[in-house]
Amino acid sequence: MDFPPPTLGHSRDLTHGLAGCRYLFVEHRLEAGGELPLRMHPHDYRTFLVIGGCVLLEQSASAGRTRPRSYRRLEGWHATPTSVYRCRNMSAAAASVLEAGSVRGGTVRAGLAAVAPCLDLSGYVVRKPWGHEVWYTANLPEPGYAVKQIHMLVGYQSSLQSHRRKAETNFVIDGEATVLNGAQAPDDVGLPVNVAALPLAVHPAGTGWSSAPNVLHRVIANSAYTAIEVSTPELDDVIRWADDTGRSHGRIQAEHEGGGR
Repeated sequence: MDFPPPTLGHSRDLTHGLAGCRYLFVEHRLEAGGELPLRMHPHDYRTFLVIGGCVLLEQSASAGRTRPRSYRRLEGWHATPTSVYRCRNMSAAAASVLEAGSVRGGTVRAGLAAVAPCLDLSGYVVRKPWGHEVWYTANLPEPGYAVKQIHMLVGYQSSLQSHRRKAETNFVIDGEATVLNGAQAPDDVGLPVNVAALPLAVHPAGTGWSSAPNVLHRVIANSAYTAIEVSTPELDDVIRWADDTGRSHGRIQAEHEGGGR
């Protein structure tokens, strides 16, 4: 028997219609007592992050039913392929849960011989000149997507950057940022970019944007700012057109030292 799809009336796609999107990013708003019904994704990973309220996770495992566990703000779990689970709002008010995942597809069916348990999120921290990132999916083996928490201090800005293959979506959960986004990067990485001519928009909490490959983007923190980013998995695919600290392209290894915890 197929499991039913989620029946929530308060879910929204956060990818903003990104063409050819290779990941899923959805916000679920659960009213008091509301739930995501029983689910399983035999070919796909899912990552859930609570950004408001308290959510109870119930799951089944091959050794029997596991003990339910509650998650609060900035806590969550990974549902691995063949995990069987449901979650329910335990708060008196509405709860908000972000769901990210791969979109490899496949029929969702009950009755598989092996049932995998859900996993906690990674706490891997990457230190940045402007703040830090938490790479929640660093403990998953090739899930097909990446989820980060991005925290930027007030008055700082990211590098002006683009990616050759990576696509990303950001959703603001605290603070406000001015975002430059939408112009195509030059073909020649040696060419200058007129930053003042780039499209910009102000994004408060509850809003977000997507950046396709080869699109220039930069985030400027109008206040202390926190966003959740979901992207394709090419995390070292970074071309920096301008950077306040003179960082070069690609992965900055010093930012990762001591990050695992």
